[in-house]
Amino acid sequence: MNTDDGINQLESYVLTPDPFHGDAIPKRLERGEVARFVTTRVSRETRFKSLVRVERLVNFYDLQEVCGHLSGLLPQAPTPADVTKAAVIARTVAATCSPADVQRMAAYSPSLIANAQNTADIGELLELQDRLGPGGDSRPLEARIGQLRATYAASSGSNYQARLETSKLDEMRTLRLERVRRANETKAQVLAIADRSKRISEEIKIYLTLEYGYLEYLGPWSAARLRRETWGHSPGDQALRHEDAGRRAEVAKMFQTVATNLNRLPDVDPENLPSLRVRCWRAAEYFGGVLASAERHFISENAGRQVDVLSND
Repeated sequence: MNTDDGINQLESYVLTPDPFHGDAIPKRLERGEVARFVTTRVSRETRFKSLVRVERLVNFYDLQEVCGHLSGLLPQAPTPADVTKAAVIARTVAATCSPADVQRMAAYSPSLIANAQNTADIGELLELQDRLGPGGDSRPLEARIGQLRATYAASSGSNYQARLETSKLDEMRTLRLERVRRANETKAQVLAIADRSKRISEEIKIYLTLEYGYLEYLGPWSAARLRRETWGHSPGDQALRHEDAGRRAEVAKMFQTVATNLNRLPDVDPENLPSLRVRCWRAAEYFGGVLASAERHFISENAGRQVDVLSND
C-alpha cells in the first residue's frame, strides 16, 4: 500500500468518522506512518470522537512512539470542559505506554475526577480506571460519584433530568465501577502467573470469551496482553515494544493448538465452535503462523461479519 492510500485511510477513520461504515481499524499500515499521522495530525483541538478513534489506533499498533506527544496534549490544570477529551488521551497513554507513563496517568487522574460534572464525564473516567489497571486507586472516583449523586438527588424530586442522572450514577457506582474493580483483580491474578505457557493460555481463554467474566474490560486487555507476550518472556520484561519472531511463533502455535482442541474444552457451546476457530486461526496468522488452505477456506466460509482484533483482515 502506498503512503497516500494509508494517509487517506487514516484521515477517513480518525478525522471524519463515519458511523455508517463501522469502527473497523485500518490494518496492514506501516507503524511508522501511523505514528507520524498521530504526532502531526492529532492536537488539543482534535474532536472527542476522533480521539476515541486515535485511542483504538494507538492501542492496535502499540504506538509507544507517540506517548510523549499525547502526554503533551493533556492540560496541566484541567477544567470541567477538559475532562472527557483528557480522559481519552490519558487512558490511551495508560493502555499503551510504559509503566512510568501509567503511574503519571494515575497521578493525573484525580485532577480529572475532581472536575467531573455529570455521567458523561464519569463514563469516560470509568474507562480510564480500567486502563490504569490493578495499580489504579478507584476510591477517588467512587467518592466523586457519591458527591455528584448527592447533588443531583437533592433536586430530583422536581427535576426529571436530575432523577435520571441520579439513577445513572447509582448504576455506575454499584455495577460498572465494581466490574472495573473485579476486572482489575483478574488482571492482577493473570499477570502473577509465572509459568509463561499457563499465563498465555489464560489470556487466550479471555480473548476467546471462555471461562471469564467482565469481558467488556478483559477482552481488549487480553488482546493487548497477547501482543506484549511477544515482547519478552514475562510481564516484567514487556514494558517496551520489542518484537521477537520466536515468541510470536510461540503464541501463533498456541492459538493453532487451541483451535484444534476447542471441542475438548469445558462449557463450549457447539454452536460457537466455528466462530471460535475463526478467531483462533485469524490470531495465529496475525502472529505469523501459516494457515493451511483448508483453514483459510474455513475462515472464508464461517467468518461472516465477525470482527476480530487480532487479525490481519
